[in-house]
This record gives sequence, C-alpha cells and structure tokens, in this order.
Amino acid sequence: MSSHDLQFLRDIWNANGEVYEVGGSVRDRFLGKPNKDADYLVCNLSIHTLAQILKDYGKVAQVGKSFGVLKFFPHSQSQIEMDFAIPRKEKSTGVGHKDFEVHFDPSLPVTVDLSRRDFTINAMAFNLKNQELVDPFGGKKDLDNKVLRQVFPKAFEEDPLRLVRAVQFAARFQLSIEKKTWESIQANASLIKTVSPERIVEELRKLFLATKPSHGFNLMRDSGLLKEILPEVSGLVGIQQDKRPGDDVYLHTMRVLDAARQDPYLDHPGDLELLLAALFHDTGKAETQSLDPIKNKVVFYGHQVVSARLARRWMKKMKITTLGVDPKNINVLVYNHMFETKSYFTDKAIRRFIQKIGKELIFKLLDLRLADNRGGKHPNGIQGVLKMRKRVEEELAKKPPFGPADLAISGNDLMAMGFEEGPNIGKILKDLVEIVLEKPEWNTENSLKEIVKEKVKNDPTLHQKKKRE
Repeated sequence: MSSHDLQFLRDIWNANGEVYEVGGSVRDRFLGKPNKDADYLVCNLSIHTLAQILKDYGKVAQVGKSFGVLKFFPHSQSQIEMDFAIPRKEKSTGVGHKDFEVHFDPSLPVTVDLSRRDFTINAMAFNLKNQELVDPFGGKKDLDNKVLRQVFPKAFEEDPLRLVRAVQFAARFQLSIEKKTWESIQANASLIKTVSPERIVEELRKLFLATKPSHGFNLMRDSGLLKEILPEVSGLVGIQQDKRPGDDVYLHTMRVLDAARQDPYLDHPGDLELLLAALFHDTGKAETQSLDPIKNKVVFYGHQVVSARLARRWMKKMKITTLGVDPKNINVLVYNHMFETKSYFTDKAIRRFIQKIGKELIFKLLDLRLADNRGGKHPNGIQGVLKMRKRVEEELAKKPPFGPADLAISGNDLMAMGFEEGPNIGKILKDLVEIVLEKPEWNTENSLKEIVKEKVKNDPTLHQKKKRE
C-alpha cells in the first residue's frame, strides 16, 4: 500500500478499529501469487463509521446489506477494488447457498469470523498493524503440507458450492484433500444440485486455470460430483475405444483437456471456449458407439453431431454466457472437430474451409484438433495439423474475400446499378462471394460489376428498377 493508503488505515486505527487482511489474499500471499483485489475485516467499528472514514479516500459502495460489506475503490489506485467487512456469524437455515441467518457484529473477535469459512487455507487473517498472522485452524501448516481441510464438519452442508471450490482449489494449488474432508465431499455430493448454475460454472472457470484441469475432474468423478454437474462427461467413463491400452473415452477427454490448457504448440492455450469444446468434443460417443462388422471394431459414427447437441443443451442449462463465452462458437468447434488435415488440399479447398468455420474461430478449431491428437493413440502425430495451420496462415495472408464485407463492391454499389434494396441484394452478394472464393483475383470493382451484368442477362428477374416516387 502507498503512504496515502496507509492514512486511511491510520484513521481506522485511531478510531479503535482493527484491520485484518483475510481470505484468499492471505493464502495467495504465502503462495507467492499476485492478488490485485484484497479482502479486509474490520473489528470494533460499525459499518457506518467505517464507510465515513473510507469515503474521504475513495469511492465507497455498500453491497449485500445483510452482510455488512463495503466495496472500496481508493482515489490513489482506482483500478484496485477492496472489500471491507465487519465480523459476522452465519447459521444455515435450509439447503442452498442463500439459506442463511446472518448476524454481523463489530465486537465479534476475528477468530469467530474465521470459524465460518470453508477451508483452513482460507481461514487465516493478517493483522495489518502488528503484522501478525491469526491462524486458529492451522491453515498455514496445511498450506505448507499441501493439504485441503474443511474448517468445520458441516461446511459442505451449509454451503454446497464449497464442494466444487474444494475440487478447484485442490487442482489449482496441487493439494491433497484430507480424509474426513474427502469423505464429507462424497457424502454431500448430491447437494450441489441446490446451487445456482451461475455459481457452479464460475468455479469450473477457476478449475480450468489449473495446469492440469483433469486433476479436478478426476476428483469430481471419484466423489460423485461429476455425474451431478456434467453427466455428459461422466457418461464417458467405461466407454472403451482403440486409443491406448485400458483406455476409455473419459481418459482420452482428460488428456485432450490438459493439452488444450497448456500445450506449447497451441495458438490459444487456456482459452475458455477451447477448453469447453475439448470437454464436450466426444460426449456424443456414449450414444453413438456401435460395432462395425467389416472393420470388426467399435466405432462412433456421427458422434460430433450428438456432442454438439449435448454441449448446446448443457450450456443453456448452466447459463454459460455468464462467463463471457459464446455458446455458438463452442458448438462450431465441437461440431467440426473431425475435419480432414490432408496436405494435398487445394488453395480453394483451404479458403472454403476458412469460410465455413470463420476467420475468428479457425485457429481455435486447429488447436482443438491438435489437442485431440495429443490425447490420442499417437500424441506426437500433430504434423498434419501444423501443416494445415501453415496453409491457413498463408491463405489468410493473401487477404482473400470470405464474406460480403470483403467484396470490392457493396449493396450500395448494387443499388446504384439499379437494384432495389431487398433480398435480391443479399442473394447477389452471396453469389459473388462464392465466385471469388474460386477466383480471388476477380475481386475488383470492375470485374464484379461485369459479373453482375452477366448474371442479369441470364436471369432478368434479378434486375428490378427502382419504382418512381
């Protein structure tokens, strides 16, 4: 904190307040991870008094009135958001994250507030005045020993979202889950159904930040969480396929997911749309598996079509757009992930491939295919994808037209030629795109106008003079 920031701390201290950094920012401090936003607990001051002190040093907004929390944006660093709260006790009054009786009281000791938190590694407080750690549940020791432990036995019953938080913490920070905590996760896995989809997918987003997201998904599989949250992926367990000895579609999917997260050959490693596509790309195999009598092997014909449908349905149910992703993009990736990567494709074929997928998604699709290969029978067999990517890059560098916006003439030019505004304009532009995909060199104003005139000769109904007013 700057000296200006220290002044508002001094004002709080002078008013007999105690200020503690709490929660994830303390944990991240010991992990050596940067944390832009911080959470603070202030004892001995009312929320009103605290707000009056802070407003002289920045913007203050009260949120969650029943929780007594202030969001503070200091003038000196307006891009930083700080949460200030007074101590509180919570009592669960039902099933679900919202069913709590909350009692906040400035006179409560910091240890009482810490006792309501989820895991010991998140139940530490750092006194900013005397620089001392308050750690009543041994969170620092657990962090040092790479252990995730619940603070109290009913932690998951009181807030079932903690079930997924446990999984993503274990995966991101490479923690082992303490025995009683693990047993509690298994016993309470079905309670995750009571949590809103938006909160669940936010925790999944954090899980995708793990170096190997598969670790978290394996924990969900073994605890029973996966069949509650992602039955489409859980259903892949035991679906055998000819990839590797003793393999199934689930294990293959996990290898693809990990590759999509961090493979050095990818253009977009860790992209959320790519990761979701990797997760769903083979989910249709559970429904499409059959025995090909000629090949005498299990096949999954058309699985990409079913996978796209399953992905679309799950994304709608889980309100995935709250994460800022576009479900349509993910669907395009899943539906098209089985494309051929032949080196003898013509330039025209490459251009049509780009047009079909879209310039914005083409490299993500190539990433998905590369990750799919990494998770397959021959993980080093990525040369075909790399060559295809090079061909796509070369073709894009030529800046050929892929849509009406890329044409040398526009709808306004066609109207200037005598066409009325309407569906004919769109039809002509679409036809012109098809023509210049074959012959990019024809994408000039003169050439396209000549083509249009020729089209009118062959189909006079296209050329409708503007009506007189």
